[in-house]
Amino acid sequence: MYANIYIMRKEIDVIKKPLGTRKNPARTCRDLYLGHPDFLDGWYWIDPNLGMADDAIHVFCNMTARGQTCVFPDKHTAMHPDVQWKKEDNEKAEVWFSSLRGGFKITYEEVGPIQLTFLRLLSQEAHQNFTYSCTNSIGWFNQQADNYDLSIRILGENGQEFSPRGVKPLVLLDGCKMKKEASKSIFEIRTTKMNRLPLVDFLPKDYGSTDQAFGFEVGPLCFS
Repeated sequence: MYANIYIMRKEIDVIKKPLGTRKNPARTCRDLYLGHPDFLDGWYWIDPNLGMADDAIHVFCNMTARGQTCVFPDKHTAMHPDVQWKKEDNEKAEVWFSSLRGGFKITYEEVGPIQLTFLRLLSQEAHQNFTYSCTNSIGWFNQQADNYDLSIRILGENGQEFSPRGVKPLVLLDGCKMKKEASKSIFEIRTTKMNRLPLVDFLPKDYGSTDQAFGFEVGPLCFS
């Protein structure tokens, strides 16, 4: 009898405090943290829409940050190494990276739109980093010209652009401003307007010469 009661209590605890496994996913990393504050940073399973466990997603839980839920862009769209890019016939035309020959959109198919929507609803803030790697290419500020005319623009999922003349990202590093050697410009977008993220595209401007190259890397989208 006591053994049965113990088993029932364990089963109730698992329901109240999910373990973040594939068979027993939590709703968010925050919920997992509240139920198990001793859990370490790492990869866990969550199911934000509380549907069938088979649509649970594998995410990184930042327990050090009190249970931030971090989802990653699909690996094949999360980065591109520095290479030369040709400009279109009309050199003044502004072309998003996804429309360049060999370019692509940044996607999140492994997470899926439904779970992303629920993560937004369950969170108060989101942030994501974007790194523009450059060789003789301006990323943000042009130190020689003392202007932002060649800065990139970064696009959020809802069409919001992040740029010097609009909604500005936080510039963590602007190594591309010198335009002398290979470097990086790193941006952080942090917002309470949840539909602005994830990042899905960007518009480079300073490229096309034989001595120029650029690439990029997108970091995880973290909800808190």
